[in-house]
Amino acid sequence: MKHTLLHYLDYCKCTQPFTLNIDYLRVRFPTTDALEIIKNVLAMKAEYFIHEDYGLFGYEELYRYGEIIVTASKDASMGVLLELKGMGCRHLEHVLQARKTGWYHFLSRCMDYEGIFKRLDLAVNDMGGLLDIEILRERYYADKVWKRSRKYEGVDSGKLSGAKGDTAKTFYIGSKNSPIYFCLYEKEKEQRNKGIQTDIKNRLEIRLKNEKAGQAVEELIFSRNPEQTIASLVLMQVDFPDYILWDIFIENMTASLPFIMTPVAVNMDKTIRWLERQVMPSLLMIKEIEKETGANYLEAIDRQTRLTDKQELKIKQMTTDISDVIIG
Repeated sequence: MKHTLLHYLDYCKCTQPFTLNIDYLRVRFPTTDALEIIKNVLAMKAEYFIHEDYGLFGYEELYRYGEIIVTASKDASMGVLLELKGMGCRHLEHVLQARKTGWYHFLSRCMDYEGIFKRLDLAVNDMGGLLDIEILRERYYADKVWKRSRKYEGVDSGKLSGAKGDTAKTFYIGSKNSPIYFCLYEKEKEQRNKGIQTDIKNRLEIRLKNEKAGQAVEELIFSRNPEQTIASLVLMQVDFPDYILWDIFIENMTASLPFIMTPVAVNMDKTIRWLERQVMPSLLMIKEIEKETGANYLEAIDRQTRLTDKQELKIKQMTTDISDVIIG
C-alpha cells in the first residue's frame, strides 16, 4: 500500500501526467524518385541532404538530413522508403514546427502521395512514474491480467558494477513478429545509463506494423482523437484488473492524452558524447606526453586533416536556419 501511495503521489504532482509522441515511422511510396518525396512530402530542399551510395533494407541509395532518412531503389516494386527513428521524428518535428504545421498534416500528406505505412510506434510518456514496470511484470507473470498474447519478455539493462536501482527494466507484451506488440520500459533510467537526461519516467510504446499501422494512422487523421485511438489499441490487447494504478492510468489516458511534438534541431550531441567517451581521454594522454617530451603530435595531425564533402554538408545542416531548408 505504501508503494502504491508513493507512486500515486508522484503522479498527482504532474500537471500533465501523460503525453503522446510518434517515436518511429516507416512509409513506402510507389515511386523511384527520392527527390520527389524530399520535395513534395517532406517539403525540404534536397541540397541539404547527404547522399550515400548504399541503402537500408536492400535499397540502393539513401539521402539523410540528420536522422531523417530517405532510401531509394530503381526497382519500382520497392519504391522509396522514408524511415524516422526516435531522433528522426524529433528532427522532422523541427521541420514541421518551422512550417507551422504538425503530424496530422504530415501523415495526410503521406496518404496523398499513396504512402503505405509499414511501421508506426506510438509512445505514451509517463511523466509521474505511475506505470510501475516491475509490478506490471510480476502481475503478468502471475496471470493477474486479462491478455490476448501468451508471448512476453522481461529485460533488465544497466551496468553490473552499478547499484541495483540503476537497472532499467523493460517488458515486452506480444510477439515482435506480430502486427501489434507493446514495449513498457523505464525511460529515465535507460537514458541515464546513456548519460542523457529526460523528464519521462516510464514509457509505453505501441508498435504497429503494416495494416495495423495504416489503420492507426487513418484513425488518428480522421478522428483527431488520440485518446480514443490509444485506449482502443491498449485495451484490445491487455488489461490489469484489480490494480488501482493501472485503472488510474487508463482513466487519465482516456480523458487527456495530448499529442505533442518535441522538436530537436540537427546537432552534434551524439558526436560530442562520442568525443567525451572515446576521444578526449586519448587527447589528454597525448597532451601529457607532449608536455613531457616536447613532441607536437596534435599540431602535425591538425596540419594534415581536411574535411570531407559529407562533413562540410553536415556543417551546413547544423548552421543553416531551418527556414532556409524548408520549401514554402
